[in-house]
Amino acid sequence: MKRWLVGLVVGVLALAVLVWFLPASWALPWLQAQRRGWHLDDVSGTLWEGRAGQVSLANGTPLGSLDWTLSHRALLGDIRMGFDLRQPQLQLQAHVHRISPTQIELHDVSLHMNMALLGPQPWLRGQPQGQLDLQIPQAQLQGNWPMQLDAHGTWSHAAVQTPQGKLPLGALSLAITGESGVIQGTLSDDGKGLLQTAGWLSLSPLGWDLQLRLIPRSDNPALMSWLRSLGPLKADGTLELRYRGGLAQWNSAAKR
Repeated sequence: MKRWLVGLVVGVLALAVLVWFLPASWALPWLQAQRRGWHLDDVSGTLWEGRAGQVSLANGTPLGSLDWTLSHRALLGDIRMGFDLRQPQLQLQAHVHRISPTQIELHDVSLHMNMALLGPQPWLRGQPQGQLDLQIPQAQLQGNWPMQLDAHGTWSHAAVQTPQGKLPLGALSLAITGESGVIQGTLSDDGKGLLQTAGWLSLSPLGWDLQLRLIPRSDNPALMSWLRSLGPLKADGTLELRYRGGLAQWNSAAKR
């Protein structure tokens, strides 16, 4: 009986050591399952503190290298993870806490992205350029929908490359708040670009309302041609755009 007990203890300890120092390459199938749509290559380190030399989307688009840390509390079902995704044009860091299968908390999210990475955008009638810096101190998701959100960002050296030429827009500031699943956002410029820019956004599971007011600061021919491609202009050259959808009826003066 004593030998059986000793053998059991040794086996449990060996298993604990193996799990505690589990190589990330051994856990790769589990990691792939947790991040569906992503493919990890050149994996090293452990399950708890590891690295993938290259992360790609299912369609083969490379995203860069990934470093992660995973709390050992995951063994008890309490999943807390930090990750750092990097490539020359994109850096994304975040801390994730899975409260339940449908609830996720995000903390200290930081995104830095070269806007040219997005490529030409049909809705913009051109290709965005400049640097996007977005900070999300905290957010809570329910079924992938943000129930609570606090975010702010800056699109610095903002510009749009159009067939008529490059249009500098200065720096644009974005602020987003969310409570009980209702998201409100504002967009404004720094006064140094070709456009006076103001935008408002209301968003919920029931519907959305996006409003933009663009006022040219000059009669730059390329600028005016681009604005006309987006919509009809008022007599003074102002362009007002509004997009609405869903079941909700939004107040046209939503939190300006």
